[in-house]
Amino acid sequence: METIVTTERRPLDRYDTAAWQVRALLANVPEIKGRIVEPCSGDNSIVKVMHDYLPGKIDSMITNDIDPETPAAMHMDATGRAFWELVAPRCDWAVSNTPYDMPTCLEIVQHAVTYAKVGVALMLRLTFLEPTDTRHPRGPWLADHPVSRLLVLPRYSFTGNGKSDSVTTAWFVWSRKRLVGRPMLCLNAADVTYATLPEIEQEARHADAQC
Repeated sequence: METIVTTERRPLDRYDTAAWQVRALLANVPEIKGRIVEPCSGDNSIVKVMHDYLPGKIDSMITNDIDPETPAAMHMDATGRAFWELVAPRCDWAVSNTPYDMPTCLEIVQHAVTYAKVGVALMLRLTFLEPTDTRHPRGPWLADHPVSRLLVLPRYSFTGNGKSDSVTTAWFVWSRKRLVGRPMLCLNAADVTYATLPEIEQEARHADAQC
């Protein structure tokens, strides 16, 4: 008989983002710039990489996390409309690795796409694309809000032991402006690990020239 081993989820479903995952996003969506909101910032892992790799391109950065023990500037519930109405005037892009549990995940995604002025980049499980129609339905919403770009990442163990919480994730990108490049990319380790700052800057200049 097969034994199924289950792993208890972390409090608040918090699994922080690896630096290479953030570099993969910035290398392939150079349009991200301006006023950034990180609604589920955790240990600020996304923010740190963005500051290092986008010098001169970030006008402001608002960090938020519901956990008051985190180093975020705000501690509001990102599933609620109140948070998004507060930050909307200073939100060109929303960038985050949200909790994956439903309906928390879906509510954050929907608010981000509604309130961000330019675009949204959220790292989600690839199964977010499943058109569920009964429990936490996503199908109708996804049909009305198609993804502008999907960056599928190599499978990664968020617990660091390679045995649990190893899932296929992707950056789901919604943009009100046209993005340069292919709408879907399946990235391998070489694509995401060695993106350098000059390469990202070159892509960003190319994207600006196309606007």
